[in-house]
Amino acid sequence: MLVLMILYRKLNFSYSIPVILILLMILPICLSAQDKDRRVRIRELGYEIGIYSPGPYNAITDVEGVRVGHVTLNRGSDVRTGVTAVIPNSDMDTYSVVGAAFTIHGNGEMTGMSWTNDAGYIESPIMLTNTLSVGAVHEGVVRHLKYISLPIVGECYDGYLNDIRGLHVRPEHAIEAIETATVGPVDEGCVGAGTGMRCYQFKSGIGTASRQIPHDQGGYMVGVLVNANGGRRHQLRIDGVPVGQEIPDLLPFQGKDGSFIIVIATDAPLTHRQLRQLCLRATHGLARTGTPSTMSSGEFVIAFSTANKIPRQTDNKVLLLSMLQNQNLDVLYQAVIESTEEAIYNAMTMATTSVGKKERIVHAIPIDRLQKTMKKYGY
Repeated sequence: MLVLMILYRKLNFSYSIPVILILLMILPICLSAQDKDRRVRIRELGYEIGIYSPGPYNAITDVEGVRVGHVTLNRGSDVRTGVTAVIPNSDMDTYSVVGAAFTIHGNGEMTGMSWTNDAGYIESPIMLTNTLSVGAVHEGVVRHLKYISLPIVGECYDGYLNDIRGLHVRPEHAIEAIETATVGPVDEGCVGAGTGMRCYQFKSGIGTASRQIPHDQGGYMVGVLVNANGGRRHQLRIDGVPVGQEIPDLLPFQGKDGSFIIVIATDAPLTHRQLRQLCLRATHGLARTGTPSTMSSGEFVIAFSTANKIPRQTDNKVLLLSMLQNQNLDVLYQAVIESTEEAIYNAMTMATTSVGKKERIVHAIPIDRLQKTMKKYGY
């Protein structure tokens, strides 16, 4: 409409009328194409995953105190990478949180897992980046933290689109991701560590989701953030629908699977052992999207609870922690499964078609064809 007004003013009236008529004919086509290419979260399309309702942001930041920060490096023709930081609480220099980690399949790396599982707590931000930038991000965390700790850095391979050997991620990018982390809505898709990722051979990246446990069952919040970077097209299922088999084209390449990094947060008072059980349930949510976790993929899960604060320095020899009774864990298991599944879908539906190294292209999942497929199967 703005274009029409400008043309009306600039052009001679006798000429502007036919031009405007032509534009009025073209405008619906342009708007239709724009609507077809719009990127939305899976729930905005009307597909509600699971039985529980999401939190206000439907994000890991629905767990109070959790913050997320991204630094996105998208420049020139071949830099498609970045860093994502998940900050478990508001004061990591003073308090740690109870945590646990689990390896689904180990063709990859997440530093700090051994100490997390031995100590039973997490004392640093959880960082995500590409495979060859683990060292730079690790250094950035060390520089940032007041106390010495073992940083947690999980990686996924983005070398199809990104000049990964260029080592474009530097320690200062990790520091920036930490220092700019915020509560509230989380950017998804081609941002931060997800900039160069692909999932089920569609463009992907960062995704997140959350679930609110009913108040009569504790009222706890569970949030998940993923860096989704694996799976083959024919495997993709969305809420059970074989979407990948219905959209067999737009394939960017034939190659090995990548990795999935899954971060789980909750405000339920859980022990290290109970959090490890949550990590195990993330495998169910991952499997519901289709991947069997192949030999060429790496999947790592890390979970933490914000309910108990563990002081870094204290004179107390005994630390009292609250703990949810085991018989109340089932609702949390369900919430983790649903949040993991939905976060992976969001990583795909929010990502945009990307061109990178050597002019390679990875297509975003076409929303219109996704909707047609879901409708075909009764949605």
